[in-house]
Amino acid sequence: MDRALVSVIIPAFNASAKIRDSMKSVLAQTYQEIEVIIVDDGSSDATSAIVEEFIETDARFRLILQRNAGVGAARNTAVLKARGRYIAPLDADDFWFPDKLEKQVARIEQCGEETGLVYCWSILIDEHGDFAGQQYPHTVEGCLRRVLVMRNIVGNGSVPLFRTTAFRRVGLYPTRAEQRGAQGCEDWDVYLRMAEHFAIRVVPEYLVAYRQSDDSMSVNAENMAASFAILMRRARERNVDLPPSIFRWSAGFFYAYLARNSFDRCCYRSCLRFLTEAVCADPALLLSSGVSKTFIRTLLRLITDSRREHFAGEIPPLPSEKGRKQTDLVSNKKKEPFIFNRIFEKIERRRWSAALDDGA
Repeated sequence: MDRALVSVIIPAFNASAKIRDSMKSVLAQTYQEIEVIIVDDGSSDATSAIVEEFIETDARFRLILQRNAGVGAARNTAVLKARGRYIAPLDADDFWFPDKLEKQVARIEQCGEETGLVYCWSILIDEHGDFAGQQYPHTVEGCLRRVLVMRNIVGNGSVPLFRTTAFRRVGLYPTRAEQRGAQGCEDWDVYLRMAEHFAIRVVPEYLVAYRQSDDSMSVNAENMAASFAILMRRARERNVDLPPSIFRWSAGFFYAYLARNSFDRCCYRSCLRFLTEAVCADPALLLSSGVSKTFIRTLLRLITDSRREHFAGEIPPLPSEKGRKQTDLVSNKKKEPFIFNRIFEKIERRRWSAALDDGA
C-alpha cells in the first residue's frame, strides 16, 4: 500500500553554516516518502548554493527564492506549495533523529482525521551541535485548547507534524509584517489555532535537536515579547469563553521565561523589567524560588555593574566573606525545597489540572 507523502518545509535565511546538517537529517529519515521545500528568504550567503547541491542528486528537493519577509512568510510560501498529506516544518539550524517522521506519521494515522497535529520531545544543542539539555517532556494529549494558552507544550518550530487539511482550515503562520515587525511566537499561534479545532497527540520520545545560539530568534526577548502580545490578543478574541486568569498565568510564565533568557545573556535591566511584568501578570510567581533567585542575582549583577562604572579603570574589591556566603545561598540548590516554592508548585498543579479538564 502506498504511504502518505510528507512535505518537509525548511525556511532559511543566511543559514549556510547549519542547513547542510539539517537537510542531511531529512535524507537520513527512515520514512522516505517525502518532498523537501526550502524557501531561501533573501539570504546573502551560500544558502541557495548548498541547497542546489542536494537538488542535483535528489529530485525530491525544491528551492524557492523570495525577498526577505521573515520566517512566517517563508513557511507560508512552502505550505502553499506543499503537496503532501502531512506537513513537517524544520528550521534550518535544527535537525531530526532518523525515526522522527516514521513515528509521527504512524501516530497521526492511528488517531484519525480528528487529530490535526502530533508533537514529540526535543533535546537542546549548542552552537557546535553538542548536547546542552532537554525540553520538558510533556505527555498530555486530546483537547488542549486551555493547555496551549497556558504553555507552548509543542515546543519549537521543528517539532510538529501537521495534517495538511487541518492546516488549510486553521490558516497560515502570522507573518512579520502582520506582527508589525515582531517575530518569535508564530509557531505557538498555529498550535493554538490547531487546538481550537482538532485534537493534539504526542509521540513521547526525543526526536528533534533544537539549536541554541546567540543569533537565534528565541534569544531576542523584545521581539518575542511583542510577538507574544499579538498572539495572546488574537487568542483572547477567538476564545471569549476562557477566563481572563488563564491568559494572565500564561503571560506570567512567558515573561519569567524571557527574564531567564535575558539574565543568561547578561541583559540585567531587561531581566528586571520582564520579572516585574511576570509578577504583575501572576503575583503567585513571588512564591517561586526560581523567580526569587533570578531577581536576587539580577540585583547583585546590577549593583556590581554600577560599582564597576564608578571605579572606571580600577579593579573592584572582592566581596566580603559575608557577601560570598550570601551569593552561595542564592546560587547553590538546597536539599529541601523552599516552603513557598512548595506552595507555588501546588498552585501550578491545580491550574494545570483545571486546564486539562477542558471539554471544549
